[in-house]
Amino acid sequence: MDELIARLTERVEVNGPTAEALVALVIQFLAREAPASAMAPLYDTHPWARELADAAPREDATLPSERHFGGMARLMLVADRMMAHGLTMPQVQLAVRETVAYARETVGAEPVNLLVRSVPGLTHVV
Repeated sequence: MDELIARLTERVEVNGPTAEALVALVIQFLAREAPASAMAPLYDTHPWARELADAAPREDATLPSERHFGGMARLMLVADRMMAHGLTMPQVQLAVRETVAYARETVGAEPVNLLVRSVPGLTHVV
């Protein structure tokens, strides 16, 4: 996780604690919204990702029948939480893209692409 934190610190131009909070928000969102099978390769490669997901406050995933705007409403809630750490919307987008890019590099493109496609609306962000 240290490598990802350093990457976000440099590229998103945030401090270390903020970068850590951003990673936690992204991982926790994915864990809530994606099927467990899609998360498994990430957890297998990065045990810290499971620890972050397990530490998340319990929120129910939105039922497919209740999702609006292709899941964009849930993505906007995460963006709001990230902006509460002082980020601008371009920084939020960059943080998510960098986190996903890091996952592709370390886990593999195909498993991460499957993960991204399993979360409604996420393909529009990354």
